[in-house]
Amino acid sequence: MSSRAQMAEHLSMSPSSPTKTFVLEVHPQGDPVAFLESFMEQGRLVATDDAYLFRLQTADGDFWVDQLDGRFWSFHTDMPTGVAAAYLNKQVSARRDLDWLWLPSEHLREPWPGAQRRKTRVRFDGSKLLRDSSSEMDDLKLQASGGGAALLDEYLHAKGLRSAAAYDAVEVVVADDEFGTVREGVNRKGRFAVSGTSPELHFQFVQNIVDRYRSLVLLCERKSISWTPLDGPGNDIGAQLKGGPIGIRFSRSIPDLEAFVEELFSSRDPFRLWGTPRLSASSDIAEVEAVDLHVGEQLSFDIGEQWMRVYLNSGGCGNTIARLVSNLQYRFDAALSFTDPELQAALMASPIGPSTAARA
Repeated sequence: MSSRAQMAEHLSMSPSSPTKTFVLEVHPQGDPVAFLESFMEQGRLVATDDAYLFRLQTADGDFWVDQLDGRFWSFHTDMPTGVAAAYLNKQVSARRDLDWLWLPSEHLREPWPGAQRRKTRVRFDGSKLLRDSSSEMDDLKLQASGGGAALLDEYLHAKGLRSAAAYDAVEVVVADDEFGTVREGVNRKGRFAVSGTSPELHFQFVQNIVDRYRSLVLLCERKSISWTPLDGPGNDIGAQLKGGPIGIRFSRSIPDLEAFVEELFSSRDPFRLWGTPRLSASSDIAEVEAVDLHVGEQLSFDIGEQWMRVYLNSGGCGNTIARLVSNLQYRFDAALSFTDPELQAALMASPIGPSTAARA
């Protein structure tokens, strides 16, 4: 029996104790095994026959850690969700080389082609970024089950609530002729819960969500700003600019720009950005030289009443942009968009179906 088959055998797939999977974005900066060993406070790390699969034993239970994807690691467990989430959240909060997935709203709306939607949860919390505004909808919590889950989109659009309709979690039933059926739940921070007959289909479901998210992150990094020195005597004739700012367009106006940027760059979760904004004389534009506390990189912002430009430097982390956009959707404008057509297409990406890798 292979190590992955052993993992599948140990993980529970029952409705009463579903398997949980947490996906983290990692920057190991060296040996990934040594990096994983640093997670341990108590317990031990056990290698398996698979060079990319480890069993992280803690006082409360075990994680099966899959490092096959070098940047996005999956932590599978049958521990209670709160216990497992608290353990990993402590790691993420204490380190610059770890972050959650921050799935945009559209990545949750249809996570698998043709999947039957069973539950949908929409949440919006504008209490900080929209403080003291006259907006009719600064807070929204809706959950629909069964057939009503599929009608939620239509309802939100009909009521003019698109700017507050941020998808927080969905649950779908995924069926495959070869692998069987699973009931999958996933939320905006890349936390999964599954019950059913096929661990393999669950692993493929997780990987497909990650692949779509990776496309957005890498595209943001390809849009980053870099300077290439031009050839010439003494190499002093200048440099060629590549990339440019990442533009974000809002469907609603920022009611109080000073309060908005004060909260956005306060260094607090979930944005994890720190900086001192400079407002124009008319207070309608803010400029910020900021630091992303995830990886410690510097980046710049220009922010107007209905737009934002982010200057991501070459070598910067695209997960910073994904975290920013996902949390702006959840706390300010669920209907925001990228001005760049390629980035907008990645933000609104269609779900990825079963890959041939799943059937290998």
